[in-house]
Amino acid sequence: MALRFALLLMFSAFSAYLYADSDANSTADTSAHSVKVEILGIEGALLKNVRDSLSIGRLDKSVSASKISQAHRQANTEIEAALQPFGYYQSRITATLDSSASAKGKRWLAQYTIAPGPAVIINKVTVNIGGEGLSLESLQTLLSENPMRRGEQLHHPTYSQYKQALYKAAYSAGYIDAQFKVAVMEVDTEANQAEIRLLLNTGPRFYFGEITIQQEAVEPRLIERLITIETGSPFTARRLLNLQLALSDTGFFGEITIDIQEDNIQNQHIPVVIVATSAKRTRYTSSVGYGTDTGPRIGFGINNRRLNKSGHSTRFNLRTSGVESAVNTQYKIPVGDFYSEHADIFVSGKRERVNDTDSEQYAVGTSLNQNRWAGRRRLSLTLLRETFSFDGEDEQVANLLIPGISYTWKRSDKSAFIRRGLGFNADIRGGLESRLSETRFLYTKLSAKSIYPLGDRSRLLKRLELGLVASDEFEQLPPSQRFFAGGSQSVRGYGYKDIGPENASNDIIGGQYLVAASVEVDRLFWGNIGGALFYNVGEAASDKNDIDLKQGVGIGFRYRSPVGMIRVDLAHPLDDDDTDVRLHVSLGPDL
Repeated sequence: MALRFALLLMFSAFSAYLYADSDANSTADTSAHSVKVEILGIEGALLKNVRDSLSIGRLDKSVSASKISQAHRQANTEIEAALQPFGYYQSRITATLDSSASAKGKRWLAQYTIAPGPAVIINKVTVNIGGEGLSLESLQTLLSENPMRRGEQLHHPTYSQYKQALYKAAYSAGYIDAQFKVAVMEVDTEANQAEIRLLLNTGPRFYFGEITIQQEAVEPRLIERLITIETGSPFTARRLLNLQLALSDTGFFGEITIDIQEDNIQNQHIPVVIVATSAKRTRYTSSVGYGTDTGPRIGFGINNRRLNKSGHSTRFNLRTSGVESAVNTQYKIPVGDFYSEHADIFVSGKRERVNDTDSEQYAVGTSLNQNRWAGRRRLSLTLLRETFSFDGEDEQVANLLIPGISYTWKRSDKSAFIRRGLGFNADIRGGLESRLSETRFLYTKLSAKSIYPLGDRSRLLKRLELGLVASDEFEQLPPSQRFFAGGSQSVRGYGYKDIGPENASNDIIGGQYLVAASVEVDRLFWGNIGGALFYNVGEAASDKNDIDLKQGVGIGFRYRSPVGMIRVDLAHPLDDDDTDVRLHVSLGPDL
């Protein structure tokens, strides 16, 4: 009994000790701790890789002392692992961890002084290709351009990238069973030397067999136009992916699955079955936005993507803003490359009130949209009735039959933030006197944009617009066939369509000539956030001798969003004493 009582007392005392110790540790860790990391002795890519690898550098701003100590203890191992990919296997690391108290809690300084030591040098490199793809040109080129050479410093990323390039070249040429029989990088840390051995066996070459597309959305003959893969051509996953994307771009299909029939391979020919389920016929869209030129705007659309099995579709759009309201209906018929080329019939109406101009337009017409001349061509024929008036003048009515052609050409690096690009657009249209048309005229507008890189995160953007309306009856032309300048897409610092010739009542009535240009430099400073400096000039005139270019300069805020660059500009007009600064807001692609 006495022994049991003594053991009970000892257990109680030990439990109290554990509880007290746990409570003490808990109390100590409730104070705020922060840690600063300093890395000395290295720089550049080596420093970045070490800093990114350190756990202690990724701790929260307020963390317990025990976690800081734990992260510090494993820092040496992390630093050594971060140095080795650059060829440093004999590093010496001096690590210290000090703390100091402050009103906000304890502050810790973790300091690591690193001596990388001598770099490992490549002593021997052996790269061989085996299998049927030995003579493949792309592989032979890679062999001759091997970046790993005897006497150079070992660099793990170069080794990995070269391996990937060899495999990708074989796979892309149809050697889908390619694999490395030998992939060795041996490092002698005492001699500071490395030996690299690679042996890629390509295996046999595979080819496309029959490609079958199972779908019920449209007639098979339409889908067959999309299949550009010929039976017997080298098999690659990339070409299948491109076909899948082409099917998706038609808008006719929802889920698209690709089944590679490996069990039915004959003589290295692989049959492929693609199953495409029909997408919903009707798609509804809505939009809300704001632009300095238009003010708040909203839109609504209905798109019937599969009116019938011939691929016909209809589209209805309604949009309204502070300066205009528009509605249009379009009936599309696929032609040629049916998912990107089409003929259409359209009906539209538009009401616009800008500055001194009030315009009401009704149009019906047809167009043919095709891929031509390495760009996009549109042929159109439009019957337009436009009622318009300028403040202080009587209302006029114009009936015009307008044949036209437009052409767009673009080339860029296709990135979200275009580094280098060039774009051109031409719009030529006119009218001849007839029972349906009252006025003869020829409207021509040419525009070009270019983007050129200035360093890694800066660009030079240039734009030029030239326009001419040739007509002996210009005063009878409606505003839609005249030129105006000013606004966020023209001469910033001036209001939307604020630049143009005036009548006797000082109303801006639009001109026969247009000249506009801009030069802009932008730069991303923090991630997707940046700024810009720009200079604009422009004029819309009734006589080429009256062209007096208006000027605007300013600064802007830039944000690279998934739907295009968001631009907020503050611009000062150099030729308007009544305006100091004007705000311009716009959203859209750079090219």
